[in-house]
Amino acid sequence: MRRAIIFCNGDLSDVSPVRKYISKNTLLIGCDGGASHILSLGKTPDVVIGDFDSLSRGKQKMLTEKGVRFIRYPKDKIYTDSELGLMFAQEQGCGEIIITGIRGTHTDHLFANLALLAKKKYTSLDMKIIDGKETITLVRKRIRIRGKTGDTVSLIAIRSGATGVVTKGLFYPLKNGALAAWSAQGLRNHLTSTRAEITLQKGALLLIHQKS
Repeated sequence: MRRAIIFCNGDLSDVSPVRKYISKNTLLIGCDGGASHILSLGKTPDVVIGDFDSLSRGKQKMLTEKGVRFIRYPKDKIYTDSELGLMFAQEQGCGEIIITGIRGTHTDHLFANLALLAKKKYTSLDMKIIDGKETITLVRKRIRIRGKTGDTVSLIAIRSGATGVVTKGLFYPLKNGALAAWSAQGLRNHLTSTRAEITLQKGALLLIHQKS
């Protein structure tokens, strides 16, 4: 299953956490100015997608000279640059998707990027967001996570909430619990060992794992 890493144009002071996921077969997608994050890793994007309002002309020229593919869209469009990158990765047959660089000064884009995890048309993808020390995934049935004792784990129910929630390996356990949509009840839990497991019967959870 081919992996794609989508670099958004958000604040990303430490891009190194995604480096270990890059191999010679990894598809590197720069979403407009997000291409700069790929360059900061000493890599060259395979493709740069967007309306090009945030990637400098100098970098565009340099990448053009390197033979990088550009896919240009008008500024007025129905998809964000991030989702255009995701759609391209799916079209290329990538089944594993990592998105990074989602934070910035635009809260609407932050929420739009988080919402990508829950869109039904992407349910077949193994998708997660890695941003700095945080990994964000959507749990529909079950997930196992690895980390260090004390790592912060937050569970946020979306849509109509989540029921039948069972957690193992977390300080505050849930046994057949229910979490209302967007409730703060599942925030700021933490690992009691190096592994944890979360299962649920109905609904969906955003899982935010912050490594210590």
